[in-house]
Amino acid sequence: MLKILRSSLLGLLALPLAAQAPGFSAGGGFIVGLDSLKKATHNTLGFNLGADYSFRIPETEMDARVGLSLGLMPGSEQNGLKTSLTLFQAHGDMVIETTAKGLFAVAGLSLNTYSMSRSGTESQDPMDRDHHFPVRDAKGLKLGLRLGIAYAFNARFSGELLVQQTELSGKDLQDPFVRQGGANPAWIELNARYHF
Repeated sequence: MLKILRSSLLGLLALPLAAQAPGFSAGGGFIVGLDSLKKATHNTLGFNLGADYSFRIPETEMDARVGLSLGLMPGSEQNGLKTSLTLFQAHGDMVIETTAKGLFAVAGLSLNTYSMSRSGTESQDPMDRDHHFPVRDAKGLKLGLRLGIAYAFNARFSGELLVQQTELSGKDLQDPFVRQGGANPAWIELNARYHF
C-alpha cells in the first residue's frame, strides 16, 4: 500500500508537464492542531506558508495542483520540556468542482519531512514518561493525507479549510526511555490564497 501511495503522489507531481491551463498561487494561514499534534508539541496553534501550481488534467474535466509548503508548529513547555516542529511538505491534490458555485472539494497526498527542536532536560528514570520528550527523533520522509474544501471568492482570492494527517514517529524499540507512544500529527488548516 505504501508503494501505491508514493507512486500516486509521484504521478501527480509529474502531471504539470502535460498541463493545459497553468496557474500559480501563494498563500498561508493558521494551523489548529488536533490531539495527535498536541501529543507531540503540547500546543495546538501553528502557521503555514505555501505555493502551488494548478492545472487541468488533459482530456478530463478535473483540476489538480502540486505545491510546496512550510509549517511552523511551536511547542509549549510542559514539565520543563518543550518540543517544536517545522514541516517541509510537497503535496499533490485533486481539486473537484461541486454543484455549488465557487466551492471545490480537495483530496490529496503529501510527502513530508520534519525538523524538531527541543529544550529542557529529560529525566534519567526510564519509566518517567511525563519527564521525557514525547518524540525521540523526527528523521525520514513521511507520508500524509489531505482532505478539505476550497471556495473561490473571485478570480484572484480563495479560502481553504483542510484537514491533514502525517506520519511522524512510531514506537522506537531501541529507545531506553518510555515515551508517549507513536505520534502522527493531525491538524486543521485555515488558509487564504492569492492566484496569479
